[in-house]
Amino acid sequence: MMTEFDFVKTIYSWGFPIDCYVQYNWITKDQYNEITGKDASTSTSAGASESTSTDASQA
Repeated sequence: MMTEFDFVKTIYSWGFPIDCYVQYNWITKDQYNEITGKDASTSTSAGASESTSTDASQA
C-alpha cells in the first residue's frame, strides 16, 4: 500500500499542487520541503491567498 507521503510525492511529479496536503496534515512541512525543495511556510500561505483572490475574481 502506498503511504500518504508517497502519494503526495507522486502527484507532485505529475504537476499537481500539494500545498493543501500540508494544511490537512497529510505531510509535514519538512516532507513538503523534501518533495518540492521549497519552504512550506512560505509556499503554503502564498498558495492559500492566491486561490482566495482567484476565487473572488471569478465570482
